Amino acid sequence: MKVLVTFALESEFAPWRKLRGFKRVSIAAWDRSYRAQVGSANVRVLITGVGRFAVQRSMARAFSDLPTDVCISSGLAGSLRSTSRLGEVLAARATCDASGEHIVYSHSELLADAVQLGATRIEKLIVSERVVGSADEKRSLGAFGDAIDMESLYVLAASAHNAIPAIAVRAISDGTESNLPLDFNRVFDDRGAVSVPKVIGQLWPIPNESVGCFASRDRANAPHPHWRPSSTPTFRRLVTIRHWRFPRRTR
Repeated sequence: MKVLVTFALESEFAPWRKLRGFKRVSIAAWDRSYRAQVGSANVRVLITGVGRFAVQRSMARAFSDLPTDVCISSGLAGSLRSTSRLGEVLAARATCDASGEHIVYSHSELLADAVQLGATRIEKLIVSERVVGSADEKRSLGAFGDAIDMESLYVLAASAHNAIPAIAVRAISDGTESNLPLDFNRVFDDRGAVSVPKVIGQLWPIPNESVGCFASRDRANAPHPHWRPSSTPTFRRLVTIRHWRFPRRTR
């Protein structure tokens, strides 16, 4: 079984990378992919970068080199429901844009397995063109979905285009009442990765007591204490792979 798992940022993937001994596929700067054998599955992880354009560039070649049986879009999401807990792992029935015009569904068997393994099923994961950082905006978007990220729709759309079963599995990094401390729309580079100089540029005018969680370069890649979904117990069970009953692909 060949499985592709996507993360937007290296820091989201870091705990699982260490746990499973993933190795970099290539030293080329443009190739941010890793491989490991997890049980009977050959698992490839692709770091897509943040946002639509970065993901579409990454996914354009994600299935060209090696055959893939299943794709899992993983990482972080902001909650649009007050009932969601920080660190809670969600499995989305569907991903869509804010207008609801574009929608892609997770594979039903993968969704059922994710819920059985401890994920909370949600109906809609909204995919935004930008980081939604204010509590007011998250509350207003709650009328249209349960959680929000910036990548899953494009990962699942690419999978559907290639007739590959896929699912969106996300961990909650910020609640509905929280306001992100930075304008994260201004910290990403052209590849969708966090630019440390851009982060520092925003931190400079912020009072010292507000920046404790940005004390190191590693935190700059993931500037929130819950921004490591693969360290949660439920997520570790989900991505162990051997627990999943992967569907047969039909073209």
